[in-house]
Amino acid sequence: MSDSRELTSMIHAYHQQTQDYLNQMKELLQNAAPSTPFISYFTYSLSITHGPSDENLCLGSFHIQNFSSHPVTNPYLCIKLSEGAPFSFSGRFVYDESKMPRRAQGGWKRLNERENKEEYWLQPLEQSTIPPGQTLTFPNFQIRWTSEDNYAGSISGFVYCEENTEGAASLNSINLNGAVPKEVEPDDGSEQS
Repeated sequence: MSDSRELTSMIHAYHQQTQDYLNQMKELLQNAAPSTPFISYFTYSLSITHGPSDENLCLGSFHIQNFSSHPVTNPYLCIKLSEGAPFSFSGRFVYDESKMPRRAQGGWKRLNERENKEEYWLQPLEQSTIPPGQTLTFPNFQIRWTSEDNYAGSISGFVYCEENTEGAASLNSINLNGAVPKEVEPDDGSEQS
């Protein structure tokens, strides 16, 4: 009978030790700060045709989600189109804050020069922080192109803030490529022997 009590006591001690280890691990995980306090990603939909001179369209949004327990301060982003791609980017941003319509909420300001058609550095006008657990979105941008010839290119995103001045790449990018079908010579119905 003493063996049974001793065995029960040992099982109870191991169970308690396991619970203590699990509690320590939970505490460490809760206190561990992630290397980047946020993630960013694209959501998008496509309308693609491969007829000559037909316009193709990508409608997208870029999201920055704060997973930390602290605000992300002074966020700004860069949306980059690959060099030489036939894409044209547009979105709801201004170059000068004073020209922003008063009723337009959620506005963004472009920080780099208008002539640059490959990089779009954008900063929110009304929001200087992303509170813990919240998401900041650059909504409803458009990428347009025609498929007169085969094409390939990508749209990538990067986020910068006071907590990460080196920048962090988005979890995904938008990769677009297509081959324009060649016109087939009509068959004149004659057979060769």
